[in-house]
Amino acid sequence: MRSDLPASDQTAENLPAARLTQLPRALFTGGLLSIIGLFLAAPPDSWLGKAKVIGYALCHQIPDRSFFAHDHQYPLCARCTGMYLGLVTGFLFLIVRRRVKAARLPPAPIVVTLVLFIVAMGIDGINSTISIFPNAPQLYHTTNVHRLITGLLYGLAISALFPPFFNGAIWRQPSGEQTIKNWRELLAMLIFVGVEAALVLTQADYLLLPVTVVSVGGALLLLSLLNSIIWLSTRRLENALTGWRQLAFPLVFGLALALIEITALGAFRAQLT
Repeated sequence: MRSDLPASDQTAENLPAARLTQLPRALFTGGLLSIIGLFLAAPPDSWLGKAKVIGYALCHQIPDRSFFAHDHQYPLCARCTGMYLGLVTGFLFLIVRRRVKAARLPPAPIVVTLVLFIVAMGIDGINSTISIFPNAPQLYHTTNVHRLITGLLYGLAISALFPPFFNGAIWRQPSGEQTIKNWRELLAMLIFVGVEAALVLTQADYLLLPVTVVSVGGALLLLSLLNSIIWLSTRRLENALTGWRQLAFPLVFGLALALIEITALGAFRAQLT
C-alpha cells in the first residue's frame, strides 16, 4: 500500500475490488430476511398449504404416486418423500455421531453400495416414467412402495456422499473423519429408514405433520446448502470458515435464494399447466 495516501483512502484501497452488492451488510441481511418473511406471510396461510406450494415447485405431485393422510395428499410424491426423509435421517446420524464436519467418504465398498442405491432409484424412476406411456414395456410394475424405498435409499446415500464435498469446500479445517465408518453403522441406518418406510406406508393421519415437516424441510435444507456455496464462492470464502456462526449468513442467503427459486419454478409450472 502507498504510505502517502490519506488514512481514509488507504482504508478504501483495502476493500475487495469485486462486491456482490454495494448495500451495507445490515441492509442486505434485512433484504434477505424480508424475502423469507414475505414468503411466510403470502397465502396460503396454513402450514400444509405452504408445504404444498414448495412441493408444487419441486415435485410432480401426481395423486396416484403420492401418499394420503385421510383426505390430505402429502406435499411430495412417494419417491420425493422418501428421498428427503432419507437425507434428513443421514444428516441426523452425522449430528449424533458428531461428524457434521466429516470430509472423508466412507470406505470404498460402502461407497459402491451407496452408489448402487442411487442407481436403483434411477432404474425405478425410469421404469416408473415409462409406465405413463400406454403399452410401453416395463421391467416390473412400479408401486409407491418401490418409490418410497428407493427414495429413502437414495436420500441416505446423498447424506453420506454430499457432506465430504461440502465440508471440504467451506471449512478451513474440516474433520478427517468418514461420514460412515463401517458396515455396522450403515446397517443401523438402513434399519432406521426401514422403520420410517413401515410407518409412512401405514398412511396414518398423525404422520402427516411430522413427515411433511421433515421431508419438505429436508428439501429446503439441501437447496439452502447448495445455494450457500454460491455465496461463499462469490465472496472467495472457500476453505475459509472456522466456526458455525460464520455459516449463518450464507445459510440465510441460501434459504432466501431457495424461496426465490421455488417461487419462480412454481410460477413457471403454473404457466405451463
